[in-house]
Amino acid sequence: MKPSQPYQPLLLRILHGLTGICLILAILTAFWTYNTYDGRWGQVPLPEYKAIEGVHGTFGLYTLLIFPAFVHYAFQRGQRRLWQPDSLAKLAQVGQPIWWYTLNRLTNT
Repeated sequence: MKPSQPYQPLLLRILHGLTGICLILAILTAFWTYNTYDGRWGQVPLPEYKAIEGVHGTFGLYTLLIFPAFVHYAFQRGQRRLWQPDSLAKLAQVGQPIWWYTLNRLTNT
């Protein structure tokens, strides 16, 4: 049996993974920053690390720098898959299964 190829290109998967990891780390360090410097609505016993604000800013900056590259690459690769020349004709077939499928692809675009 021939091994199947991955559905998504490697660069798209790498950019998506890096964006996700940096975003999750930015969210976690944002809470840690709140816990260290504010904490008026409750605190969690985390170690006090005064430089956490800089760590949070670093992960936030990485997210903001990687995300535009990910979006640009995803739109370039997905443009031909999500919107096709006959999509308007398929949208005219209201109630048919192809109409629902095309509407779903349009909303994903």
